[in-house]
Amino acid sequence: MFLKKYVKNKEIRNATWLIGEQIFQMLISLIIGILTARYLGPQNYGSLSYTASFVSFFTSIATLGMEGVVIKKLIEHPELEGEYLGTAMLFRVISAILSSIMIAVIVFVLNPEEDIKVILALLQSIQLVFQAVYILDSWFQRYFISRYVSIGKMIASIVVAIYKVYLLITAKSIAWFAFSNSLSYIVISIMIYIFYQNQKGPKLSIKLSTGIEMLKESYHFILSGIMAAAYGQMDRIMIGQMMTNADVGLYTTATAICSMWIFVPNAIINSFRPTIMEVKKNGNEHLYKIRLEQLYSGIMWFCFGVSLVICICAPIVIKILYGQAYLGATNALRIAIWYEAFAMIGTARGIWILCEKKNKYVKYYLSIGAGINLVLNYTMIPYMGIEGAAMATLVTQITTSLFAPLLFKETRIHTKIVLEAFCFKWYFEKRKEG
Repeated sequence: MFLKKYVKNKEIRNATWLIGEQIFQMLISLIIGILTARYLGPQNYGSLSYTASFVSFFTSIATLGMEGVVIKKLIEHPELEGEYLGTAMLFRVISAILSSIMIAVIVFVLNPEEDIKVILALLQSIQLVFQAVYILDSWFQRYFISRYVSIGKMIASIVVAIYKVYLLITAKSIAWFAFSNSLSYIVISIMIYIFYQNQKGPKLSIKLSTGIEMLKESYHFILSGIMAAAYGQMDRIMIGQMMTNADVGLYTTATAICSMWIFVPNAIINSFRPTIMEVKKNGNEHLYKIRLEQLYSGIMWFCFGVSLVICICAPIVIKILYGQAYLGATNALRIAIWYEAFAMIGTARGIWILCEKKNKYVKYYLSIGAGINLVLNYTMIPYMGIEGAAMATLVTQITTSLFAPLLFKETRIHTKIVLEAFCFKWYFEKRKEG
């Protein structure tokens, strides 16, 4: 009993550090990001965001989807911790180097007359190599000591903030700001490695067969990551190809405002997750369904409420945060702000997916979303501009969260649960029971 309580306390402390670090990083990133956007202006800010989209897209490839697999291996084979960690790190370094080369080639082919974009892409892709060290985070998670990684990330946020303030004061060029995106990962990787050594982590080693073994288990995570990145980054990439850098900057501003507050529904989801899983484990299906619907009701109506406020106050919000130059993002923001509610439904669905053991359907949902997003962006951006991209993303999120599960017999019940939660069915049922 004491051990069970002790483990739970460790998990709570571990989660507290993670949430605290996310809020800390969000606040610093928000302030520095706004100052940077104001300084660069829509044109340069758009170029930076455009090239960053390629780096984000290739991140899922460079990291090889190994995080969950490595944690699983560390639990199953504690005597081989160093071998799994060292091998995974090497494989990720190789993948990161190849990904960086691919990014530079693609950006050059798509923008042959804009050498600056190739430079920006290369400077930002440096982060992919240093992200390989992040695999050591799996070891910290395994032993519920993520506070060390959180401390490293907070230190990195402070270092990058100081660096960017220096760039703003000295009026440096856009290339310096591109490198700042990689600087954060460089600092974090150094801190993680220092803490790993300080905590006497196992000696790292490399074994080719071990790497191949992990790749066989992680390949479907790579595919899912690619699909998620496709419809997460495709809009900015296509705006950059079909329109101007300034339009990318305006659209990025709209999406940045949309994501400023999502740590709140994420915290709600994280709070409900262990309770729902425990109820499911105990076999109380009725209470399990009620808890799920309560979660969906909470995040949906909270998100819709925030979306309504931001939709009404969009021009005021943009002007206060980013300035007059970014008011062109107003209509895109009014459309895009509504997709966060459906995105959060997709996040919360992860609990149901795990409880019901429906993991294989995730990649199908993401593939459907990527295909729809690509087609909609291609057809709507030329006619509606960045508002078309915002609409494409909104339709994609609605499709993947509500309609995609209807295509599979085993997951249709999920959409019913969401719709019942929207209408507060759980509340009226409890009143009847009372």
